[in-house]
Amino acid sequence: MPGRRTWGRVSVGLAIGLAVAACAGSSQGQNPSGGSGGNGGGGNNGGSSSLVAGLSSNLDSLTSYQFTESIAGSSAGGRATPAVAAAVQISGIVVNSPTPSLSMNTSGVEYILVGNQAWASNDVGVSWTAMDPTDTSLTDLLPGKNYQTWFDADAAGFKVQGDETKNGVACVHYKGDASLGSLYGVGASAGFQADLWVAKDGNYPVSGAYGFTATSSGEGVSFGYSFDITRINDGSNRVTPPTNVVPIPT
Repeated sequence: MPGRRTWGRVSVGLAIGLAVAACAGSSQGQNPSGGSGGNGGGGNNGGSSSLVAGLSSNLDSLTSYQFTESIAGSSAGGRATPAVAAAVQISGIVVNSPTPSLSMNTSGVEYILVGNQAWASNDVGVSWTAMDPTDTSLTDLLPGKNYQTWFDADAAGFKVQGDETKNGVACVHYKGDASLGSLYGVGASAGFQADLWVAKDGNYPVSGAYGFTATSSGEGVSFGYSFDITRINDGSNRVTPPTNVVPIPT
């Protein structure tokens, strides 16, 4: 089993701004073995039908994967209030072994990390500049970190629905109960959704959506987080250093 990744830290200079509204509320993957967690295969979960917290750490036991994320009405650091602005979209490739590497695209800015080196591009990869690998971590934007914010905090509100295949992986499907929607004063009429799929073999999160959409003053507003993990342990998941690196202007 691959070891836990050890990422370098990079200065991202990233600001995700969302306008706050006055509202109250599929690629084919493989099914690898590995990881640990309290759920157990088939949603055994130690005899409980509720989700247990901490499963996102099992993503580190995968050799590699691709991901997409959507965050609406929230900063990268946690939950906020519903927003009119479009959701922030994040996508990329994570390689945990043999060399920890990452490529990421968010808000039109691209990042590459390979070992203890990092680069950024603001022109769709036409040119790259080296970044300081000792500052702020890009990994705060990865699915594992966001999963902790959105799903771990309310794990007890997710109950087993049954076995399903999601993104090509045999999973246990969990669904949030009515108590989760009531936390935000919204119900089914506001389009509330709370669904999560966890791999039966490896106990890592494969896909999830948690949040709602509604209308305020004739405008659509949204609040929540969704993600998908795909191409798990796929040999095509590779991240290489850029070749067109330009000096930082002095």
